[in-house]
Amino acid sequence: MRYRPILPVLAGALAAVHVLGILTGVPLLRQAEVAALLLLTAYALTARRPGRSWALPVALTALVVEAWIMMPADPADRGWQVLRPGAVDPTLGFVTGLRLSWAALLLVLILLLTGLRRDARPGRFALAGAVLAATLVVGYAAVRLAEIHFAVSESGRSGPGDTSPSGAAAVGAMLAPLALAVGALVLAVLLAGRRRRVAAGGAVLLALVALTHLDTALTALALPRYAERGVLLSAAFQANASLPASGPAVFAAVELAAYLLLVVGLVGRHPPRVEPVS
Repeated sequence: MRYRPILPVLAGALAAVHVLGILTGVPLLRQAEVAALLLLTAYALTARRPGRSWALPVALTALVVEAWIMMPADPADRGWQVLRPGAVDPTLGFVTGLRLSWAALLLVLILLLTGLRRDARPGRFALAGAVLAATLVVGYAAVRLAEIHFAVSESGRSGPGDTSPSGAAAVGAMLAPLALAVGALVLAVLLAGRRRRVAAGGAVLLALVALTHLDTALTALALPRYAERGVLLSAAFQANASLPASGPAVFAAVELAAYLLLVVGLVGRHPPRVEPVS
């Protein structure tokens, strides 16, 4: 296919349009994210890869479906929504985390279960880095859980009308993003072991995206104000106070960059592994 190398470039340009639309609050092209992922799917479909070449396009199809579901609404179709105070659904955090992470989690699982373990020889540095990163991810989740516990305890809200989230609700909100983060780190190690360093970098970015999903899922719970945002959300939103949508724009940019690096790193041409001569 003569124009195949242009597809990732066009996908990157559409991703930039999507991020700019989030940053300005005015969608320049509502279908930009969907179109970018479709171009990446076409790029993967037209690749001549040995083995199970269907795995990556199928995984990308889930991302396309998610992007279509999450597409910004047409301004003409927007209306008012009346919210009434009441008891918070304890499953709201879990549903939010699953809604944010299901497509990326499916992508990671498909890639892990379709032969990436073959011929993967990660070095000691990659393994040590993965163990350290996984420890930091689990530690971050534990710190957030402890922070929420102490914040709810110190808020002093107790009694029949208490709407504070339980520990089970907070753990449930973390399940899907935490599984995505750990799975993405395992994927990064296997890709590094197969000399797919660009794709491994994309998997590491995906683990970072999973942590932002974790924080976003926790904000769906009725937390005290000072415990709603974690370190990642606070840093992103405080990076530029003059642009209220800078945080979501940063998250979207990192997520799309992760997908772009994963696809290009997986289907691009790489030199064969040089085996030592015995």
